[in-house]
Amino acid sequence: HVTAVFEADLSAVTAHRNATGKAATFTAYFVRASVVALQAVPEVNSRWHDDGLELFDDCNIGIATALAGGGLIVPVLARAQELDLAETAVRLADLTTRAREGKLTPKEVQGGSFTMSNHGVSGSLLAAPIIINQPQSAILGIGKVEQRVRVNAAGGFEARPMCYVSLTLDHRVLDGYRANGFLSKLVETIEQWR
Repeated sequence: HVTAVFEADLSAVTAHRNATGKAATFTAYFVRASVVALQAVPEVNSRWHDDGLELFDDCNIGIATALAGGGLIVPVLARAQELDLAETAVRLADLTTRAREGKLTPKEVQGGSFTMSNHGVSGSLLAAPIIINQPQSAILGIGKVEQRVRVNAAGGFEARPMCYVSLTLDHRVLDGYRANGFLSKLVETIEQWR
């Protein structure tokens, strides 16, 4: 396992959320951005096998969900590439609510091709999550969104909503260059949200 870390400015996403009445969680935006990044770097959307790499066309994204009694479960948002932001938000809310209530079907926790862990919802700034669902090739970690001082284009200082994003990967599948390509596309999508 190897982990790469980037920082993302969520100003555009925050503005969009505020304009739309916060109908979608930050996680929903990261699901959408992950789809874009998975399509740009398809090796991330794969499973490692001793005899070869299995690449997937569908972005079946597992969402690590903490359970009240401890532990976690990973419901899978199947064919996420077919959903828009609103559909992603509705399906994500349904899956995570039913996960916490113990109402998922076995099929809803199978078939993932990539996993996300939004550890920031519990206050963590930075983590390097392990690949929970091996033989998947990677897992995305999303840290807590917090205001940080940044230097703007005019050389002044301003507070911006920032978070760290990490990609832990199976180095047999990806090298640092490809992992950084995935994170670059993810961050670009988040920062240029419209």
